[in-house]
Amino acid sequence: MIVNTRRFGSIEVEDEQVITFVAPVLGFGDLEKYIMVQPDEDRHPFEFLQSVENEDLTFIVTDPFVFFKDYEFQLDSHWLESLNIESVEDIRVLVIVTARSAQDITCNLKAPIVISRVGNIAAQIVLDQGKYSTQQPLIKVKRGDGVDANPIKE
Repeated sequence: MIVNTRRFGSIEVEDEQVITFVAPVLGFGDLEKYIMVQPDEDRHPFEFLQSVENEDLTFIVTDPFVFFKDYEFQLDSHWLESLNIESVEDIRVLVIVTARSAQDITCNLKAPIVISRVGNIAAQIVLDQGKYSTQQPLIKVKRGDGVDANPIKE
């Protein structure tokens, strides 16, 4: 199958690589099918979630556990059933990244994307826990913070 994208051009993918959302990405309810696009660099913490149905729609995503070691949540039994999840090994968790500038990059920890490796189905799930934000800063210290403007000490 050929997927046309504005960002990456035409991409050839196998049908098994298509991720079908049973609960859509918020704000994009009419789009169900996506593919993962890896950056050219090895060991890059970011990937791209590209819509198969809209060549203009690409989300930057990342594994939240890389940046937020204490990130955790439990899935309701409804989601476990909907996504055919029997164990934690059956899932992959991603969060959408928003980059407004080099110093203003946030992750949506409130609504992770849970992908089931069983059947390649997914859902963006809004967590009930109040401790996570839709705009959690990825970079905690802005460039220049804590730097003395006058490096000469007397």
